Amino acid sequence: MRRLWGCCLCLCLTSCSSGKYGDHPPFPVSGQVLVNGQPAQGVRLVFYHLGEWGDRAIVPQAWTGEDGQFVLETYGVKDGAPAGDYRVTAEWPAYRRGKNWGPDKLAAKYAKAETSGLTAHVEERKNELPPFELSISAAQIKKNEAAGTEPPRKKGRNR
Repeated sequence: MRRLWGCCLCLCLTSCSSGKYGDHPPFPVSGQVLVNGQPAQGVRLVFYHLGEWGDRAIVPQAWTGEDGQFVLETYGVKDGAPAGDYRVTAEWPAYRRGKNWGPDKLAAKYAKAETSGLTAHVEERKNELPPFELSISAAQIKKNEAAGTEPPRKKGRNR
């Protein structure tokens, strides 16, 4: 009987609450990143909401897959983003090893929300964003190729 009462209480509290997202529930958001017209794997996108949301910092993020596709995450895995307008940043690390990232293959061109020129609008429904079309110069491409995609090796004894 106690278990039944406990379940009823939990169900009541859950149904009477304003929801775990408050006034900012996520909506599915997906899209693609192209660099010089080609899908780019391993690009990190961060969405910065324009406007005031109160005390909460809500910053949807995503990493692109090998086809350049991404699905935004805000509160959980691939849950989307709250509706609104966003400035977007993009960084393309040469490598990722845990918390260590290589140099940005986009040369920080899109790394600041104020200057990236990237924007997005999320509606209260499923959202398929138009592709983010990024560009890098031929000189930057050569620099990326020369740098490689592996982190520098630590100097020390060979085992």
